Amino acid sequence: MPTTDTTVQQREDLESQVWSAIAAFEQIVEMIPNDRVSLEALSHAYEQVGDLTRAREYLTRLANVVIEENDRDAAVMLKDRLGKFSASDSAARDTEQRLDTFLGTGTPPKEFDLGPKTKRDEDAQKADDAEQRGAHVASELSFAWTLFQAGELSQEEYASVAQDLSTVSANPAEVTVSVLHTLHDRGSRSLERIAAFAARDSGIPVIPLSLFEVPETTVNLIPREFMIRYGVMAFEMMGNDVLVTLLNPFNKSLRDKVTSLIGRRCHFYLTMPSEFDAMLERRVKRDSPKPSEKLPVAITP
Repeated sequence: MPTTDTTVQQREDLESQVWSAIAAFEQIVEMIPNDRVSLEALSHAYEQVGDLTRAREYLTRLANVVIEENDRDAAVMLKDRLGKFSASDSAARDTEQRLDTFLGTGTPPKEFDLGPKTKRDEDAQKADDAEQRGAHVASELSFAWTLFQAGELSQEEYASVAQDLSTVSANPAEVTVSVLHTLHDRGSRSLERIAAFAARDSGIPVIPLSLFEVPETTVNLIPREFMIRYGVMAFEMMGNDVLVTLLNPFNKSLRDKVTSLIGRRCHFYLTMPSEFDAMLERRVKRDSPKPSEKLPVAITP
């Protein structure tokens, strides 16, 4: 059992990460007022620190953007969250009425029975995924903020990284949302120094992933989409324990999530984005069917 002092320190560390993320997201919405990822992350973050007034403010802003962009699915997911504020806040109540009006217009899409998973289940899953992605982007921006405060990134570099993260996070394709990837893609000459700083500051060592031959049974411990999106990979077994590499050593909630997914004790290591990508490419090539494995083409006489 953790001591009281340890629990307090963990809570203070988490709150510090949240405030760093808030500062980063607020800079983004100053530049891009209708950035949905940032508005949603700010709403969750302020609710987490107990500032319900600011949480409601950003949630209503997000709802208005969703209505303007004619996104019915997002409107449905926001309606329940707004309901928590509308009983005691007139602005939230007005926005909820706007959502009701918006959802009541037009012909609702016909629902089909596709099996055991209901439309409500799908909406709940989408909401969970959106919240998890928002939390991940917040952690990456917190990572960038930590680098900026430590003098590892200039103000211009930090602003560029924050903008790139916001853009990439909105991409529905399977791409890794990562500070280190952003710096790598920008050709940063400070990448190795930044990785060394992150390793020292977090206590998570850097490991050369390219030196490992990752078994299929090990890499499959983490779902492929999750692995790519969040930049984590199981690469080796050590008895019953699992060695996992990641791209953000400060993201404690991601480490907890990975440990829960795998169901075993995990040991985490930092790796360079180029090595992570190279290992993914090796896995894709290995999993692709070889010419001899392809079905023969029927030849008509």
